[in-house]
Amino acid sequence: MALSIQATDVIGREHAFRPIKGDVLFIGRQSVLFTPAELASQLRSHGLTVDAGAIEIDRSTINRLPGYGELATDRSIFHALGIDSVKALDVSAYEGAEIVHDLNLPIPDALKECADFIVDGSTLDNVFDPASALRNYARLLRPGGRLVMVNAMNTREGCYIICPADWYLDYFVANGFADCRVYVCAAYSNSVNCYWLNTHTIAAERRTRPYVFPIMWWRYFTVVFAEKGPASTSDVSPVQQPYRSPADWDRYVALLAPINSSTRPHMARSRGVIPRFARRGYSWMDREFQPREIMPSLPRRIARSLIRRGFQLAGAA
Repeated sequence: MALSIQATDVIGREHAFRPIKGDVLFIGRQSVLFTPAELASQLRSHGLTVDAGAIEIDRSTINRLPGYGELATDRSIFHALGIDSVKALDVSAYEGAEIVHDLNLPIPDALKECADFIVDGSTLDNVFDPASALRNYARLLRPGGRLVMVNAMNTREGCYIICPADWYLDYFVANGFADCRVYVCAAYSNSVNCYWLNTHTIAAERRTRPYVFPIMWWRYFTVVFAEKGPASTSDVSPVQQPYRSPADWDRYVALLAPINSSTRPHMARSRGVIPRFARRGYSWMDREFQPREIMPSLPRRIARSLIRRGFQLAGAA
């Protein structure tokens, strides 16, 4: 498991929006894909004050990715921001996790509401029972606590489970979370396109068909942020979009209202150059973290070919 620039973007922008305090919990010990100097620079790019002296070189993580040189430790991300209490939860003590628990099983009472900020850098996609893991995340959080998840959305990375964007969103909406942002990212080489599952569109359309995100030949992953509210639950199972009754939709839209009125800035952005496709229900995120609805047009021959294969292109629907 590793933390890339997408995870640090979320952490940096959220800390700038509302400073992270209290107890931080990693789900699984993480490799960080930055040297100490790169990590400090990445955090400063979000306007943050960074204590570079608090960033440690990782000399103990067993499952490090080779070829990156001297990488920072996962806890350094938060130590550099002045947050001291950082622990990890894992299925074993293999990587020195302070808390050992199998996320397929409900957490014990002693662990409930033990964390103010949780980071999952690709654990849920390796758990046999992802719904159990997600409920555990919600139970681990204190009211007002926040959760960041980056997980695979295709099998190129050897994941066990693939969960689509609406699976995450619907769970947090159904359980009355105060905020939730879900992005799908398509990565190729050093480029990435990010798409936001647009909750305003969902509320307005009450569509009876799911917003399908076609998977092509790149590496796909989800970036999810959620904030637990004072009355949020963890045990409500959502009804999937095509099967909601009018009453189900009324409840869903009512629970979605606080999310749609949130002033929190977006947390994912696109980088580099990959062909950008319009996908119904999704807004493309530009390089400045802004959602955009209009994509550059493609040559007509390519556009026709893609439409035949089931893609909706901007201006072609």
